Amino acid sequence: SRVENLYKKYETYHGGEQLFAIPVTDYPQLDKIKKDLTLLQRLYSLYNKVLDTVAGYFDIAWTDVNIDKINQELSDFQTACRKLPKGLREFPAYHALKKTIDDFSECCPLLEMMSNRAMQHRHWQRIAEVTGVRNLDVDSEDLRLRNIMDLPLLQFKEDIEDICISA
Repeated sequence: SRVENLYKKYETYHGGEQLFAIPVTDYPQLDKIKKDLTLLQRLYSLYNKVLDTVAGYFDIAWTDVNIDKINQELSDFQTACRKLPKGLREFPAYHALKKTIDDFSECCPLLEMMSNRAMQHRHWQRIAEVTGVRNLDVDSEDLRLRNIMDLPLLQFKEDIEDICISA
């Protein structure tokens, strides 16, 4: 990148100044920019990994969803997010990352209840009624986690929990 090229030139000139006993020129802004970019690279690397993983979740067939695995991966992402330097918490990308992880994590207990094998067609009909969805065909091979996540789950969390508990 351009910053890396500038930094290499800086190091070359810095070495030359030392070699010829010339007063060394400092560029504190360049050091700060390099440090900031290194931190941002960590943030965006995690951000992209989370987005790719969540997008992958959405494409999983509902019958193949493994909530325990998803919970574990989300927990790992939450830990990685917490371990990011505090200076990164000011960036909008950090807030978007945290929101993506937290929102999906909040749905996981409901998804776990909904994926219970005791859930019958009548329970899914009640969930469809509660959420205002007309066609929710859980027997379809085309049903993906995306379709379930598109439902207003958190808005009707208590109702859905009651339906799942009654299964």
